[in-house]
Formats: sequence, C-alpha cells, structure tokens
Amino acid sequence: MTVENKTGPSPTSQDLGANEFVFSGDRTSITFFPSTPGPIVIGHEGGELRYQGPEGTFTFFGKQINRLDSPLGTLLTVILQPNPDVGRIDITVLVPKVFGVTRESPVTFGTVAIKTTSRGFMTGPGVELTYDVLPLVGEAKDVLLPL
Repeated sequence: MTVENKTGPSPTSQDLGANEFVFSGDRTSITFFPSTPGPIVIGHEGGELRYQGPEGTFTFFGKQINRLDSPLGTLLTVILQPNPDVGRIDITVLVPKVFGVTRESPVTFGTVAIKTTSRGFMTGPGVELTYDVLPLVGEAKDVLLPL
C-alpha cells in the first residue's frame, strides 16, 4: 500500500466545498481553513488548523498539516505532542467534501477525529500505537476571510 503525503500546493476551498470547517466534540474544538486567512506570513501559506483540547491550544499552518486524500474523505493530521520519549500524540480529522454551502446556509455533518498515541520508549509487551476515536459535529461554512 502506498501512502502519499501532500507537501506541495494545498487543496483550495473549492476542493472541499467550503472555506471554513468548525468541529466540536468532547472537550475539543478544531477549526480548519483550507486556505490560510490573511495576512499571509511566509511559511504559513497552505491552510490553517486551530486545535483546542486536553493537550492544549495550538495553531498549525501549511506543511505542519499532513493532508491525505482517501476513499473516506480528506484526512488532516497534526502532531499535538512531538516527544517520542514519552509517547507522541497525533490527531487526524476526517473531512468530507461538502455541497451546497453558502454564506446563508452552512452545512452541518457528523465526523470523527482519531488521536493516535505512540508508546514511547517503554519496555515490555504491548502495542506500538493506541487509538482514541472522538465523535465530532462539523459545520462547513462560506465566510469572508481577510486577505
């Protein structure tokens, strides 16, 4: 199986059907802009993902957001805790393509996020990765974004 990591130009808001996605679930809020709102700083182009949850509050830009097109939709993955010594934590959000989004009519949908935790440098039997599935309510919007 081949997995492609898109590090080139990011999909535009037309590719996903909206220019802002807001997700909420248990103690977690995620906002994703397929195109980075302005003013754009060098290195921040290519989208923005804001995360607020038990691990803290983080903002990711462009190449920090791993995008993978899959039969399920677009998978967005960011690293919440990068320390492999104690166990790295990633979160992956499943973003479906949406249709019929207007400024007056956002589209609400259900989706999931998956938190993947590596075990770090632990000895003894066990699994390398554990997964926590977080049900989310998503809202796709067409909003005016600053240039």
